[in-house]
Amino acid sequence: MCKKKGNFPFFLCVSRQSAERKAGRERKGFESMYCISVSHKKAPVNIREQFALGEEEKKAFIRRLKENKEISGCVVLCTCNRSEIYITGTKRAIRELQKEVAAFKDLSLKELLKYLNQYSGEQAIGHLFKVCCGFDSMVLGEDEILGQVRDAYRLSLENGGADYELNVLFQRALASAKRIKTDTRLSRTPLSIATLVANEVFHFRKDGEKKVMVIGMSGKMGSTITKNILSKSGISVTGTYRSHKPDFLVEAKSDQVRLIEYQDRYRHMDEMDIVISATSGPHYTVTAQELGAELRQEKKRLFIDVAVPVDMDPEIRKMDGLTLYDIDYFETLSKNNTEIKMKELDRARAIMEEDLDEAVREMLFHPYIRRMEELKKAFEGKRLDTVLFQIRDHVSSEELKVILKTLDGLENWLREE
Repeated sequence: MCKKKGNFPFFLCVSRQSAERKAGRERKGFESMYCISVSHKKAPVNIREQFALGEEEKKAFIRRLKENKEISGCVVLCTCNRSEIYITGTKRAIRELQKEVAAFKDLSLKELLKYLNQYSGEQAIGHLFKVCCGFDSMVLGEDEILGQVRDAYRLSLENGGADYELNVLFQRALASAKRIKTDTRLSRTPLSIATLVANEVFHFRKDGEKKVMVIGMSGKMGSTITKNILSKSGISVTGTYRSHKPDFLVEAKSDQVRLIEYQDRYRHMDEMDIVISATSGPHYTVTAQELGAELRQEKKRLFIDVAVPVDMDPEIRKMDGLTLYDIDYFETLSKNNTEIKMKELDRARAIMEEDLDEAVREMLFHPYIRRMEELKKAFEGKRLDTVLFQIRDHVSSEELKVILKTLDGLENWLREE
């Protein structure tokens, strides 16, 4: 019972009891969500590698966290750009998580904290949604992270790591990301030159196997383009090298990849459907005169030059059946796509914020489902006007606006029933 002092308002008695109950729940292990993150935002790749966990390490770490009485649920997410651990638990859980990570990876806590971003409560939930929906990625809106989050959540489920809160929040975040992917063009609007080049390769002549030559494959742009191209079946790649074989091609070990010396490039061009050049040299890698002497088959071919200064002779455009795209073409595409992406970004954020709000409301409301009978008894016999006057006198004007707006909504809803 609340001991009234004089005419102590009923509303304040309820507030005091609520505060006492909340404090009691915290003492008993009232749960909140937390996240610690080591990502591209704060840590270079050599540091991120130290915090990365392999598949078996993730399982072992989940088992370890489950034994900690302050932690009730956990999901471990590791990608090339981030290592993140989401947990639910008591208010001491975040500190316990820091200690567990430091001990598991044999790092000093001081070193760990230098590169750590930490989130708690609604901030942690919001971070999960941003990550899952691609808003926290190096490439805005990329949807590869969606599958990576799904895999992390599934691993936690399989190893008993996900509790009620994490189940609800991860399912809702994944559903929101899928909705954004389906209802907007955010993830389908590429900006990088390498991705745009790969898309041109994919869309050029849909039938049969495509033979692609990449001149300058060992360079940064050439290797990125090649990796993108090799993500699809039905494409074989011939790469040129000078004097020694580049590490990328040695590691590729793929039947899709063939390596030739740079000086032999023209000998193989007649069989090619697409030729891409991405070198940093000062001279043409392909001239119209030498190319014309080698081409015998009459078929449509695509030539792509992404070098600055240009690698390919502009006269190639005048040759029958040949199309030549240079870096200006792709930069214009990228600029147009940027404008599209920014429009889609606004739509995607609106979707995410709507879904995030629903998730937070569910988390806030869930504890009260178990307290319905308790609340009924607390308000039993109390007149509505008395309660409303007490509310008016003991909340801020902004809080009162929300309460009255909610009351109007309830009144209209009840009338429609």
